[in-house]
Amino acid sequence: MARSYAKSLDQTLVPLGFKRSGDDWVRVRGDMWECVNRQSSQRGGVTVNLFIKDLETEKLFLAIFGSEGAVIMPPITTRIGELMGGRDRWWNSSQADGPDEMIKLLLQYGLPWFDEARTLEVQAENWYARKTALSSRGYHGLSLVGLALTLYRMGEIEEACEVLRKPVPRTAIKVNVAWVAKTRAWLGCDPAT
Repeated sequence: MARSYAKSLDQTLVPLGFKRSGDDWVRVRGDMWECVNRQSSQRGGVTVNLFIKDLETEKLFLAIFGSEGAVIMPPITTRIGELMGGRDRWWNSSQADGPDEMIKLLLQYGLPWFDEARTLEVQAENWYARKTALSSRGYHGLSLVGLALTLYRMGEIEEACEVLRKPVPRTAIKVNVAWVAKTRAWLGCDPAT
């Protein structure tokens, strides 16, 4: 089972500039790191996960948090089933056409997903919910930091500082509060009020 799916992914992705490392096929286009991951399960079969991150924003995470920044800044993720309307999609070894169907859906839904957030403006909205970050979203430190650094890269310094001044609820996780405070200090924002 795994070889036929892996071979199909190899045959499709390597000519498109991806390099394989285990169950991951990775390429870098411009500032974007893109990864197609084959996930296998004895019960479920095989599915495809997709990961993307902006390497220039990651450099800022590294500048602020040191080597820990690479871990703190998780890639944006999705699964092929989510892109097809939200229903999880797995293929198993009994499906003779499984590898072909998986590749067809990867080409139709998966690879185009990598092109949806090429600009900082779209990243701010799609990845970090720019329009609702201050109003309705909870206090998730990594999202707040990611949005603030994306806004910083866009030249929107005051908005970036405003995001990092979001009131801290009493239930906030301490490490989230610390990440936000460290980023606020690095950007030179006034302390939270």
